[in-house]
Amino acid sequence: MPPAPRVVRVRPYKDFLTPALHRRFAMATAALFGLCYVEAVLIGEWNSLLWSWFPLGRAGLRTALLFIPAFMIFILRVSQLHVGLRTSYSSWQTFRTYFFRPDIVQTGVWYSLSAYLFSEIFIWSASKDADLNRINAIPKTHRPILNERPIYLTTFFYILAFVQAGCHIFYDYDRIDLPVMKTRPQASPNQTTHLVVPPMAQLKGRLPSLILTSAQRAIVVALVTPIVYSMDLGVYPYSIRKFAWSFTRSWASIFWNLPKTTSPPAKFPWRFDLIVRTMLSGFLLLMLWELGNAAFSVYVAQEPLKNERPITHESRDPNGSLLTGLRGKKLQTRAFAFWELALIAQNYEGRRKIIFEDLDRAGGSTWSQLRDVCLDVINGMESRIAEYQAPKPAADSQKKIPEPEPLPRLSEKPLKDGLEQPGDIFTSARPQKRDSSRTIEAIGRFAKRHGQSEPTSPEPKSKELLLKAESAVLTPGQQKALSDQGLVGLFKTQITWILNSRLGYPFRQEYRRKMAAIVLGTPYGDVGIIVDAADVLTRFAISSLTEDKYGIVHKDVKVMIQTFTKAIVRLEGFKAEIGVHWTDVEAKQESPEVDTILATLRGDLQALIDAFDEYAEDLKISRTEMRVARNAAASPAAASPVQAVPEMAHVS
Repeated sequence: MPPAPRVVRVRPYKDFLTPALHRRFAMATAALFGLCYVEAVLIGEWNSLLWSWFPLGRAGLRTALLFIPAFMIFILRVSQLHVGLRTSYSSWQTFRTYFFRPDIVQTGVWYSLSAYLFSEIFIWSASKDADLNRINAIPKTHRPILNERPIYLTTFFYILAFVQAGCHIFYDYDRIDLPVMKTRPQASPNQTTHLVVPPMAQLKGRLPSLILTSAQRAIVVALVTPIVYSMDLGVYPYSIRKFAWSFTRSWASIFWNLPKTTSPPAKFPWRFDLIVRTMLSGFLLLMLWELGNAAFSVYVAQEPLKNERPITHESRDPNGSLLTGLRGKKLQTRAFAFWELALIAQNYEGRRKIIFEDLDRAGGSTWSQLRDVCLDVINGMESRIAEYQAPKPAADSQKKIPEPEPLPRLSEKPLKDGLEQPGDIFTSARPQKRDSSRTIEAIGRFAKRHGQSEPTSPEPKSKELLLKAESAVLTPGQQKALSDQGLVGLFKTQITWILNSRLGYPFRQEYRRKMAAIVLGTPYGDVGIIVDAADVLTRFAISSLTEDKYGIVHKDVKVMIQTFTKAIVRLEGFKAEIGVHWTDVEAKQESPEVDTILATLRGDLQALIDAFDEYAEDLKISRTEMRVARNAAASPAAASPVQAVPEMAHVS
């Protein structure tokens, strides 16, 4: 009996993606380590021409110590990494969704711990002239006393950490910005070049903005900290200054014999030199954080290639590993898998032929599975739009009408048993009722009669009192507005003024945010996956004309053309129909994300039409279908702009 064929285990896509990310992580770490060395030289004492910068001296030790708080941000980024935009209808909805997650606490803790370690390193590295020793000696008596200057400096770093954590969350530093267009257009003469800029070039380009951002935040926090530090909170510990002083004294008294007084000094610690020192040290810490975040984002968002080959090239079953990534549960896994597939569709002819020839696979040929995954991504947009447009079920229709209970039988025994039997209902004597039973029945009839009656209208006196109260509180114009438009119409002017201000910005349901949430999905949506899916189908279909020796792709060209056409028509119609929410005071009907998707679909549809126009009859594509496809692929005709119709247009 011949042995059964050995089943080759398909390695998941993450087994190849994770090592690739580790290599990029190491390169980002090297860039951050270089900045740590520069700052270690700057904060040290310049008392020697050689040892002030020599890596094997104190400068090298400070570099290693500074790398610890800087590396903590990398740990935070790895734990909260994601791709795609945060999609929601408004900023307030985003706040409600993410504010109560553990990620918020985790972000604050990591930044605070990083700031504390940096403060200790900075204080240890400072010269004696900076007067940052924890303990000073009282003149003449030489008794130890706490120095408030390092306490103030440490408090400044904590405040800076909370500010940076807020910026980290607000600007979504955890997002990895993968390029949307990962391949050249179909008509590009240079098909082998990629669109990703080298990481070091990106860092050099972003360095001026990072320096400016760090300097601005450091100056603002340094100027605000004296106010926050001495502000009376009204509750225990009454001020940050008192809390910081008492906390530092509690552990310092273990090592030194401090004065018994627990009150802070009468003079405040900040002077001009300390304010300047907080600005400079805050700038250095912010540069570590900002450059670390930028380096991580730039190096991770690189092409899924290893030695100029797709990362699944080393797998025993490259196509199977790639399919596991395309069907991955995490959005970042699917994003990198689609990116790799897009590169294969453009640049790697040998890998394309392997996909065309891989027919014997569980679940269908490799091409059929790739086709289904890509079509599902495109059809997913239409499904989300249809779900949004579906009428909401009325609340009354969801309530089931209770079925009436069956009436009780007059007698359990049949009448044919005889009229004189115990079951007789005609000759049996009616039992005598007691007075208490009659009273209970009378009360029950009274309660039933009043409980089932329709609610009566208010008494005339009650109506008169309500009308008098309304006349006393509201003017005639307000009464008319309230009756015609409701409560929102009555306060429309005040609500509009709030929405136009910064205070009301989080509550605006802007057109762009709403379109992105519906078309891309929630809580995260990535335009690049949709663009990659359309590009992959188009490039594989065109390449099949010369590379598909079994002819398995041509039968799917009709489905691709129909899907692209339907998606374009649906998106264009939805852009015009969705309207503008009444809280969107700017009423800008602009959606760059949807426009990018439409441009890609039109370009790919036109490429399919140009490549397969002469084979339309053989592919069973009717002339009508081709004409509709050509109209969809063409740029939208210059028509009158769609009027923005707010959802609450009745409010005037």
